[in-house]
Amino acid sequence: MKIVSLTNAETAMGLRLGGLKESHIVEDPKDAAEILLELTADTDSGILIVDDDIARMHHKLIDDIRASKKTFPIIVEIQTRERKEAAEGIDPLTDLIKRAIGVDISAEKGQEPQSTDL
Repeated sequence: MKIVSLTNAETAMGLRLGGLKESHIVEDPKDAAEILLELTADTDSGILIVDDDIARMHHKLIDDIRASKKTFPIIVEIQTRERKEAAEGIDPLTDLIKRAIGVDISAEKGQEPQSTDL
């Protein structure tokens, strides 16, 4: 199984520096749908990394792919630098868990965890 990415050029460069061999660059997130479908149809792909701009633009398609009961590839959304600067103070791991299970796990003792509306 391989790890592939579908991101902007700057994010792809960072992933390549981290050792990722297969990066697909999309200049305009609107043009990513066709490539996204091709990458998810590839049976060798185990993990597909998608930047948040593409994920927001094609959230319905990504939800449909996830709902199709396919085990692989696992689609992982990452924040781009611009988005990260806008979201200062937000822990991405806590946010990911909160979105995945619908509960804020970082509630202090004595407080009820707050459910999120997805």
